[in-house]
Amino acid sequence: MVALESELPSYLEPRPATTADAIPIRLRRVGATPRQVLALSLIGALTLAVFASHDLASWLDRMGGSPALAPLQHAAARWDHAMASLGLGRPAEALRYFIQRLQDQDWPSAEK
Repeated sequence: MVALESELPSYLEPRPATTADAIPIRLRRVGATPRQVLALSLIGALTLAVFASHDLASWLDRMGGSPALAPLQHAAARWDHAMASLGLGRPAEALRYFIQRLQDQDWPSAEK
């Protein structure tokens, strides 16, 4: 007897191994541990504290002059001064200057 090949009904076909957001399940199971997430968060915070110290100080200054914020504002100002004296604020200033130049340029209009 010869078996005839036919297509499987749709309810018997294997389902794709993806979720609603199209990330394959085998990749979704691989991820960072909570310890790795904490380490990367601390590294990111330290990087921002070093290279964007001026932004931190100005952000705290814009929060107002409440007595609870005063120690944080003074600490941020001292930290910003220390980072500026080491020259670590220059990359952020260069990026800020570059973005300002891009915004000031006369860009051609897309309308015709």
